[in-house]
Amino acid sequence: MLIIEAHLSAPPSEVILFRDITLFSNTFLQEKVVLECDKNERDFYYKWLKNKGSWDYVEDFVRPHTETGISIRLEKGTITVDRIIYDNFNLIINKINLIYNSCDKQET
Repeated sequence: MLIIEAHLSAPPSEVILFRDITLFSNTFLQEKVVLECDKNERDFYYKWLKNKGSWDYVEDFVRPHTETGISIRLEKGTITVDRIIYDNFNLIINKINLIYNSCDKQET
Protein backbone atom coordinates (compact mmCIF):
# COMPACT_ATOMS: atom_id res chain seq x y z
CA MET A 1 0.00 0.00 0.00
CA LEU A 2 1.17 3.51 -0.84
CA ILE A 3 0.10 6.17 1.66
CA ILE A 4 0.38 9.80 0.57
CA GLU A 5 -0.13 12.72 2.91
CA ALA A 6 -3.00 14.74 1.43
CA HIS A 7 -1.20 18.08 1.73
CA LEU A 8 1.19 16.82 -0.97
CA SER A 9 -1.62 16.76 -3.54
CA ALA A 10 -2.23 20.52 -3.42
CA PRO A 11 -0.06 23.54 -4.23
CA PRO A 12 2.83 24.12 -4.00
CA SER A 13 2.88 20.48 -5.23
CA GLU A 14 2.07 19.77 -8.87
CA VAL A 15 -1.25 17.92 -8.92
CA ILE A 16 -0.44 16.24 -12.26
CA LEU A 17 2.71 14.72 -10.74
CA PHE A 18 0.68 13.53 -7.77
CA ARG A 19 -1.60 11.77 -10.27
CA ASP A 20 1.38 10.27 -12.08
CA ILE A 21 2.71 8.82 -8.81
CA THR A 22 -0.67 7.26 -8.01
CA LEU A 23 -0.98 5.92 -11.58
CA PHE A 24 2.51 4.39 -11.43
CA SER A 25 1.91 2.75 -8.06
CA ASN A 26 -1.55 1.46 -8.89
CA THR A 27 -1.00 0.36 -12.48
CA PHE A 28 2.60 -0.78 -12.68
CA LEU A 29 3.22 -1.92 -9.10
CA GLN A 30 -0.40 -2.97 -8.51
CA GLU A 31 -0.41 -1.30 -5.11
CA LYS A 32 -3.40 0.25 -3.40
CA VAL A 33 -3.03 4.03 -2.99
CA VAL A 34 -4.65 5.89 -0.09
CA LEU A 35 -4.65 9.52 0.92
CA GLU A 36 -3.86 10.37 4.52
CA CYS A 37 -5.70 13.28 6.17
CA ASP A 38 -7.98 14.24 9.03
CA LYS A 39 -11.66 13.42 8.58
CA ASN A 40 -12.65 17.11 8.40
CA GLU A 41 -10.34 17.62 5.37
CA ARG A 42 -11.64 14.75 3.23
CA ASP A 43 -14.30 16.69 1.36
CA PHE A 44 -11.83 19.40 0.40
CA TYR A 45 -9.22 16.96 -0.96
CA TYR A 46 -11.79 14.76 -2.70
CA LYS A 47 -13.32 17.75 -4.51
CA TRP A 48 -9.89 19.21 -5.33
CA LEU A 49 -8.54 15.98 -6.80
CA LYS A 50 -11.78 15.04 -8.57
CA ASN A 51 -11.96 18.50 -10.17
CA LYS A 52 -8.32 18.21 -11.32
CA GLY A 53 -8.80 14.67 -12.70
CA SER A 54 -6.38 13.24 -10.16
CA TRP A 55 -8.61 11.00 -8.03
CA ASP A 56 -8.56 8.11 -10.56
CA TYR A 57 -5.98 5.94 -8.80
CA VAL A 58 -6.67 6.84 -5.17
CA GLU A 59 -8.74 4.19 -3.46
CA ASP A 60 -9.70 5.86 -0.18
CA PHE A 61 -8.83 8.15 2.69
CA VAL A 62 -7.19 7.02 5.92
CA ARG A 63 -6.54 8.79 9.21
CA PRO A 64 -2.93 9.90 9.74
CA HIS A 65 -0.52 7.19 10.89
CA THR A 66 -3.16 4.42 11.12
CA GLU A 67 -2.08 2.28 8.15
CA THR A 68 1.17 0.54 7.32
CA GLY A 69 2.90 0.67 3.98
CA ILE A 70 5.19 2.89 1.98
CA SER A 71 4.45 6.50 2.91
CA ILE A 72 5.14 9.82 1.25
CA ARG A 73 4.86 12.53 3.88
CA LEU A 74 6.05 16.00 4.81
CA GLU A 75 7.74 14.50 7.89
CA LYS A 76 8.60 10.99 9.09
CA GLY A 77 7.66 9.15 5.92
CA THR A 78 9.37 6.33 4.06
CA ILE A 79 9.86 9.08 1.50
CA THR A 80 9.95 12.59 2.94
CA VAL A 81 9.41 15.61 0.70
CA ASP A 82 8.11 19.12 1.26
CA ARG A 83 6.20 19.03 -2.05
CA ILE A 84 5.87 17.00 -5.24
CA ILE A 85 7.46 18.94 -8.08
CA TYR A 86 9.33 18.25 -11.31
CA ASP A 87 12.68 18.55 -9.51
CA ASN A 88 11.97 15.59 -7.18
CA PHE A 89 9.48 13.54 -9.24
CA ASN A 90 12.05 11.06 -10.62
CA LEU A 91 13.56 10.63 -7.16
CA ILE A 92 10.13 9.78 -5.71
CA ILE A 93 9.29 7.31 -8.49
CA ASN A 94 12.72 5.66 -8.24
CA LYS A 95 12.44 5.29 -4.46
CA ILE A 96 8.94 3.80 -4.70
CA ASN A 97 10.11 1.37 -7.37
CA LEU A 98 13.23 0.41 -5.42
CA ILE A 99 11.30 -0.18 -2.18
CA TYR A 100 8.59 -2.31 -3.82
CA ASN A 101 11.10 -4.30 -5.86
CA SER A 102 13.18 -5.03 -2.77
CA CYS A 103 10.02 -6.16 -0.94
CA ASP A 104 9.14 -8.49 -3.84
CA LYS A 105 12.61 -10.07 -3.77
CA GLN A 106 12.40 -10.66 0.00
CA GLU A 107 9.01 -12.41 -0.37
CA THR A 108 10.28 -14.90 -2.98
